[in-house]
Amino acid sequence: MFKFLITVVVLAALIGGLWWSGWLTKIITMVSIPAPALTQNAATTTPVAKQQTPPNDLPTAPNDASDGALAQDSTAIDAEIKNLSTDSANSSASLSDKPVTQEY
Repeated sequence: MFKFLITVVVLAALIGGLWWSGWLTKIITMVSIPAPALTQNAATTTPVAKQQTPPNDLPTAPNDASDGALAQDSTAIDAEIKNLSTDSANSSASLSDKPVTQEY
């Protein structure tokens, strides 16, 4: 048992000395097997889309700034907001629906 303990202490001292001096890292890098090269698959990237301007849903031309066009656009926007309010009210009403009992 005493020989085993001495052997462990000597090996620990030897490994500690090699590590402290920097030789252990050199030995490990020389002995280590290089990792296999990773193969890269064919490029599957999608092309970046150019930034597009959103479609104009207003009834007048985008470059028309006359008073009549502004009034017409304002009326169209008010109608869209009214429709949005109706959609929002319908969504809120659907959240408070009661479950329907089903027969099997």
